[in-house]
This record gives sequence, structure tokens and C-alpha cells, in this order.
Amino acid sequence: MTGKLWEVKPQSIVYLFSGGKDSALALLKTRDVVKQYAEQTKARVYIVHITIPGNTHPLNVYAAAAVMYWHQKHYGFEPVFLARNKVFQGYMARYGLQIGSTRWCYIEFKARVLREFESRLPKPVLEIDGMKRSDSRQREAMLSDEIELVERSNGFRFYAWHPLINYGGDPLEELRKHPEFSPVVELYEKFGDSLNCVVCPYKKRAKYARYASAETLLPVIDFVNTVMRSKRFLKLFNSFKIKPLTN
Repeated sequence: MTGKLWEVKPQSIVYLFSGGKDSALALLKTRDVVKQYAEQTKARVYIVHITIPGNTHPLNVYAAAAVMYWHQKHYGFEPVFLARNKVFQGYMARYGLQIGSTRWCYIEFKARVLREFESRLPKPVLEIDGMKRSDSRQREAMLSDEIELVERSNGFRFYAWHPLINYGGDPLEELRKHPEFSPVVELYEKFGDSLNCVVCPYKKRAKYARYASAETLLPVIDFVNTVMRSKRFLKLFNSFKIKPLTN
């Protein structure tokens, strides 16, 4: 895919970095060739972390920031922290939790924020993400090539690079070999998750249970019981054994 990068000739390269293991591995696998390309073409490289107010755990932001600033020092990639001026709980109370490509948590708190940032960048824009075909049936059908042109309904065009498109291994196994990614690895070892989104409609009960064993979910459960009507999510969150806030 190195040749395709020079064929596309992006002026702006944007890493979509959630602080999770897949986006971290995508960064690891591409950073050397991206650095070389940027030095030769003067393209700007950004590592973008989007915080979802009310749902991104502070530990995720600290872990992501540590990795981002390391790459600024050693690779010259610019850290960018973005967030919408709305809170997750407000939408959760109004619309409930949704799934699908048009779910509000993605559209309102990630896609809109990212597009506003990218609209100000020199074109073409290349996004680098950690998506894999094995992540979901929808992604399996959507991902056609490692680097592909994406055209949105609003006319916005960008190139997407999926370096993990056919990856089938354990990202943490590779990340453990590189100390600069230890903050990400430590979150997974403690919580089994990146904590970029504490509440997610795609999370299985086992993942919430792992999280609940490390940290109380009582505030989340109280909020769910206050505002939500979905029997599925009420049952899910009320099924955990609650750890008290104080011993």
C-alpha cells in the first residue's frame, strides 16, 4: 500500500485515534511510512482523539494523550483533541441507545465533529483507522480496499486507509512489544476495554461485567433507571452486582 499512498497524494493525513487497541495498532503499522511520506511531501499529519462528553472515561483521555504526545516528539505528528459541546446523557435521555450507521452517538459526537475539523484542512484528506472486516457484517460489506475513496451524501470526499482490514491477530500482543503503547495496554488489562465509550449499545454483558468488577457502575445504572424505557438495557444494566462507592 506504500505506492498507493503516493498515488493518492494526500496533503492532510488524519489518524482516527480512540485510544483503543485497533486504532493504536493502525498507528503502529503505518507511522514509519507516513512519517517518510510527510517529510518528502510536506503533508501535515494529525492524530485526532474525539472525547464524548459524559461518556469518555478520563483514563482513556490520559492514555490516548500519552501516546499522542510521544508520537509528536518522535514522529512530528500533531495531537488534536476534539469534542462536541453537548453531553452524551442528554441524547441518551431523549433518544435512548441506538445501533446502526445512523445512530446518534456516532453522527452527533464523532462524525459531525470530525467533518468540521477536516473541512478546514488542505485536500485531499486521508483518514487512517483501525477498522477490520471481522468487526461486523456491515463493515465486511463496506470495506472494499485497504485505501479507498469515500464520498459522503453531503459532497465531502476523502480517502480512507484501513491498514487492519484483513488483520486477524491479537492487537495487544503486538502493542506490548512497544512501551509507548503501554497506557493503552494497561487499560485493557484492567478494564478489558479502552473506555473511550463507557456506555455503548454494541457492548456485550461480559464486557460490562469486566468493567463493573474493576469500578462501580452504580451512577450509570441510576441514570439508566431514571431516563430509559428500553427493557433490554434496563435488564442489562440492572443485572450487575454493584460495588459500593465506599467500603
